[in-house]
Amino acid sequence: MINKLKHRITSDKLSERIISAYIAFIIVFFLVMTISYFILPEGLLKNKNPLQSWEVSSNVLIGTLQIFFYNMISVILILFGNLFTSRRKENQPFIPIGYNGFLILIIINGIVLGTWSFSEVEISAPPLINRYFRTFDLLNRSGLWEMTGQLMITTATAKISIIITDCKNTTAKKLKDIHLSRNEILLFIFGIILMFIGAFIESNSIIY
Repeated sequence: MINKLKHRITSDKLSERIISAYIAFIIVFFLVMTISYFILPEGLLKNKNPLQSWEVSSNVLIGTLQIFFYNMISVILILFGNLFTSRRKENQPFIPIGYNGFLILIIINGIVLGTWSFSEVEISAPPLINRYFRTFDLLNRSGLWEMTGQLMITTATAKISIIITDCKNTTAKKLKDIHLSRNEILLFIFGIILMFIGAFIESNSIIY
């Protein structure tokens, strides 16, 4: 089943990559959230990220830009990771490393929500069922916007690899060999827009 998923998320059909990756993302996110809720201590990751040791501006627009550009760090890492792809066996598909980066982000986000490790949140942690519903509160919660944006960017650029490791053999192409289709470019832009919307919602919720 895992091997089949790998083939789907690296398919030449963009729609198949998106749908398969999104289903996997939802399953992993909620599974990690649920497990961490039951086995990890509350507040485990609170204030553990040194890169977040800054205050969001009281101006919504400036705060939005601050959060947006901070979140773009993850996009840069995903794009860089997607420049590298590899497979261990000949019957396996080539998996861009950017997918691994996105998976790590999803796991961290699931743990943060499962352990209620939000640095800016001082209210008591709600029951698990409330955390499920909270994720889909798209008018007030930014998480799903931002993670969906990251996923769109990841799948849109899944075919840009220029460093290719096939079992033990590695070949390299040039940056000029990278070509995105029109739909991939539009999906990439759509992902950026979703992340900006998420940044606005997060900035607004922090200030108000």
